[in-house]
Amino acid sequence: MPSAALLAFALLVQLPAGRSFGGPPPGGDPADSLRAAADSADVDSLARVLPGTVAGMVEGPASGDRSPTGALLRSAALPGWGQFYNERPVKGIVLGALELGLLALLVDEHIRAESARDDFLESGDSGDEAEYETHRERRLDLVWLTAASWLYGMMDAYVDAHLFAFDRENERFGREAGIGAGVVLRF
Repeated sequence: MPSAALLAFALLVQLPAGRSFGGPPPGGDPADSLRAAADSADVDSLARVLPGTVAGMVEGPASGDRSPTGALLRSAALPGWGQFYNERPVKGIVLGALELGLLALLVDEHIRAESARDDFLESGDSGDEAEYETHRERRLDLVWLTAASWLYGMMDAYVDAHLFAFDRENERFGREAGIGAGVVLRF
């Protein structure tokens, strides 16, 4: 299996100099154990051969984990996508609608400001100038609000991705632990 050989080589290269393999197995060489574990592509075998170094490097994110960078980039590309990726659809809809709504208002205000500017340049009227200034200030406010909501959506997706496994672990713990109550009667 070429991928298992590459995995074993990568693990050997990433070990700090002088790091022990956890002691040789009885009657064998530690490198033989590593090769056997890598050939089977079994993470648990590798964890026994290289204690404390394999679990995070080999497995990467667990099957239920979410990539924080992936969530951030999704949310940057399309508002709300990072929240959907983190299985938070209501939050995705709300943030996506907010961001896209602010963007639509910004575009509308930009069109109005440019129209008012053109009117002012044609007529030279001070009323047209005041209207242009009003739309220009609103447009600037909307630029800041749109940027802030976009950044908030990205950071929210990033943090939720970090907490995704934590939420799943809490759900599993709640099912496994169980909560009980008892009554003691003494006569």
